[in-house]
Amino acid sequence: MAVPENVGVLYEDCSVYVDAGDGSTVITWLKERLGAGGGGQNLTVGPLQVSGVHNDYPTGRKAHPFEFLEWLTVLECETPAEAEPGAVVAAVTLVLETLWKGGWKAVAACGFEDELPARGGSERYPLPSSSEALTQAKTGRWKGLLVRGGKRKRNSV
Repeated sequence: MAVPENVGVLYEDCSVYVDAGDGSTVITWLKERLGAGGGGQNLTVGPLQVSGVHNDYPTGRKAHPFEFLEWLTVLECETPAEAEPGAVVAAVTLVLETLWKGGWKAVAACGFEDELPARGGSERYPLPSSSEALTQAKTGRWKGLLVRGGKRKRNSV
């Protein structure tokens, strides 16, 4: 099945965020499953050259478990400018689906994520809306008080 190319979309790079402690583990795991080549901590999947790097952007804050920008590993996927868009989409799809089948949380961030399954993973790991997050935060506070029996240390005046 041919994937229609989005006008104005660049297919030369894509970042796949993975909820994993280190990129070399993910790359090695993918190589074993895909039989993909590539030297060292890189692998080749179709036209993609994939390398696993540490995500330099996480803040370390306690974020929602689906806040993929806080995940520690990023797979940097690069292709030559002349790569066929359909082949690029197919290769990124293969990487994502392999990770998902293996139980890894992964989300692609790129200009063509709407051409990927589950919109690159964002539909698999939805973040709550602002109002839901506020409700969950309030509920979490009350659950915490119930678990501790409602007892809190108070500063004496």
